[in-house]
Amino acid sequence: MEENKTCYVRYDNFPAAAGHVEVVPKRHVESFFGLTPRELKDAYALILTAQERLTEKHGPDGYTIGINEGRAAGRTVDHLHIHLIPRHFGDVPDPRGGIRRAVPNCDPDAWAEEPEDPEAAFKALTEAQAGRR
Repeated sequence: MEENKTCYVRYDNFPAAAGHVEVVPKRHVESFFGLTPRELKDAYALILTAQERLTEKHGPDGYTIGINEGRAAGRTVDHLHIHLIPRHFGDVPDPRGGIRRAVPNCDPDAWAEEPEDPEAAFKALTEAQAGRR
């Protein structure tokens, strides 16, 4: 699709939506935190370029941009790739929370409520995580 000195854009092999692409560094690097400043700049430039092209072609209402940083976060390919996924109103029943829905105990309806005690919230999250194992 497009490339520069350190990165390239490709269509995802298992797209979550039409136009789902990945920005991939040419150098083997597993972690976003392992990118050099140049690679980070080049990756961002390609995200912008891909976004422009996808907007022209697919006319999305928004985008999800994501990285599965580590196996615990869902990474299955041990080479960094940054997802750029075009989104449309109605593509999911309730998009509130977006990427936060990747973890348990995410309830967008509760966000309007008063925040609970941080220690109690951490304990509840830890217990929920332990129950998933």
